[in-house]
Amino acid sequence: MKASSVVACVATCTFVLGCDTQPTVLFVAHGSVFHMLQLTDAEEECITPDRLCYLTSWDGTISRGCWVREEANIRARFPDSGDMLVPVIEFRRTTLAEYRNAALE
Repeated sequence: MKASSVVACVATCTFVLGCDTQPTVLFVAHGSVFHMLQLTDAEEECITPDRLCYLTSWDGTISRGCWVREEANIRARFPDSGDMLVPVIEFRRTTLAEYRNAALE
């Protein structure tokens, strides 16, 4: 009985960890051209110093791209829609970013 509980616990933990595939969003901006731009600190397919971002458009489609800070702007690059330049002041920190004291660098 005890062994089956351990196996069930390990299986549950493995399943939960395997499902967490989306990187944590630290900064969010809303705009008129797009619905939401979310910045993460994950690198994934991006080349350093770029980081992974998500763009949600008004029609509900979500695109993955890479972002980098360029002076007072964030340049987000998306394979299907090109580059987007958004001022840093448009972004708000998420609760996690506040907890980590993260800044757009």
